[in-house]
Amino acid sequence: MSPKIRSVRTLRFAQPMVPIHQGNFPGALEMVLTIAESDDGCAGYSLARTHGGQPGSTIADPVEVSLAPRVVGLDARQPQQAWDRMIALEPAGYVSVFAISAVDVALWDLAARLDGQSVAARLGAKRRALQPYASSSHYATMDDYVADLRQAVARGYRAYKVHPFYDPVRDIELARALREAAGPDIRLMLDAAKRYDEAASLQVGQALQREGFHWFEEPLPQHDWRGYRRLREALDIPVIGGETLPGLHPAINNALDARAYDAVLCDVYWKGGITGALRTFEVCRAHGVPVVSHHGASALMNLANLHLLCAHDEPVMIEVLFPEAPYEHGIDRPARIGADGLMHLPDGPGLGALPDWTFVRAHAVGAVGPGPGR
Repeated sequence: MSPKIRSVRTLRFAQPMVPIHQGNFPGALEMVLTIAESDDGCAGYSLARTHGGQPGSTIADPVEVSLAPRVVGLDARQPQQAWDRMIALEPAGYVSVFAISAVDVALWDLAARLDGQSVAARLGAKRRALQPYASSSHYATMDDYVADLRQAVARGYRAYKVHPFYDPVRDIELARALREAAGPDIRLMLDAAKRYDEAASLQVGQALQREGFHWFEEPLPQHDWRGYRRLREALDIPVIGGETLPGLHPAINNALDARAYDAVLCDVYWKGGITGALRTFEVCRAHGVPVVSHHGASALMNLANLHLLCAHDEPVMIEVLFPEAPYEHGIDRPARIGADGLMHLPDGPGLGALPDWTFVRAHAVGAVGPGPGR
């Protein structure tokens, strides 16, 4: 008889605010460790990052109060079955997608550990490594960005995405400076984080084309699908989006019906876990539109991204927030770029990493329950 899901619980801990959000949200960042256990004592894990300076209870409470009762007692080897139960609460906003993602990733980790294999193998792994691209924080000056780029290249990265000033004139100057510093062989991308209007998007997009940038990310508000289509028609550089689009894979389907994107950003945190990301892959495949990697918002979620992407031929890179160390609290084996310039799947079952229990307990927020399962 297959093991059943016995419990789903959470632990909250605090870490320093990650660099990409330090300017907007002062203070500590709360993280939510979700632990899914089967009735034979095996455990799987995920690690969710809160947003907007909110407490970890915004994720932990929905996990324990709304989602756990829906999945306890189900087959621990069938995370998709649990996802179908949970996702019914998302469209009306009863629970956030982040809570669903936290439970789903923990259940995939659990299921793979029960079978003694990696999540990537369970998904039908096609490769064991992927090229990472460094994704910048926000900086005050051009020189700061150029220094960050050079540090990333020195670490072995061959691709770099900039989160710029969000001022079209300065961003064009920044793109020129980065290309000059990078030379012709480093892939460069720019993420406008939905901050431009259509005229500015066209102006910046044309400049990125001249500088040979690899893609132009989310220049327009996320529901302006007509604007995205017009921009795509006016530019040769790929215009990509869908990173945080509410509504999961049906919303991506609507956006692609509107011909909004040249490629879709996908990760296991914003898309409803591994199961939700697989649904997004299916939609994109049906439209003949590629998927590109967005960061999973924690080291463990991004490791889940790596397992997911290694089970597909299509994405050629995985996003890594740079510098890496501030994003790696809470797990014992964060994935890092190797000497060969690739990020490799770890050995071992499940996601191949466990919580760093020393750090989690030392920085706990609220009550700390029992320790790890086997």
